[in-house]
Amino acid sequence: MTRIVMVGIVALATLSGCQSMPWSKKDPMPPVELLDDTPKGGAAPVGAPPSQSTPTAVQSVKPNGLELSTNQRFKEVPLPEKAKEDADRSYVYESAALQIGRMVYNIHANPNDIANFYISECPAAGWKLDNAQQALGNTYLLFTKPGKRLEVTVQPLGMGRGQRLILHMVPNGQPGA
Repeated sequence: MTRIVMVGIVALATLSGCQSMPWSKKDPMPPVELLDDTPKGGAAPVGAPPSQSTPTAVQSVKPNGLELSTNQRFKEVPLPEKAKEDADRSYVYESAALQIGRMVYNIHANPNDIANFYISECPAAGWKLDNAQQALGNTYLLFTKPGKRLEVTVQPLGMGRGQRLILHMVPNGQPGA
């Protein structure tokens, strides 16, 4: 009986390291591209009205498959529809003169789709992409607008658990902002 258990453990250990097994295949994350206001292919900026040179079909298709939610904590901070808020990790303060918050969400979506959602949706809300970084599976995007700063972080939670999406909006105290 002990021999059968040992053979089973060795077989599992061998198979878990086998790269041809479906659970061991990892899609490498391509780098997040810093986009200007014009998407690739010469299409009009996201949210721009259709023009003679831009086909209508191109604008109606979401390249990343994530739709914009109507449940945003702040109207100017886009949120994917599939995101579920983690209330224990989130805080929001809003007054007539100040908006500040750290909103934490769990979402089952590809990390690149989430990053591309923010790269395409934030400029439509008046945000400018200042910085994009990817390291160790995490994605970090920094957006600014006059007087505000939005940090978007996407962290993998592990196999089958999705991603953690952290939106951190604070006042931007930098001169000239």
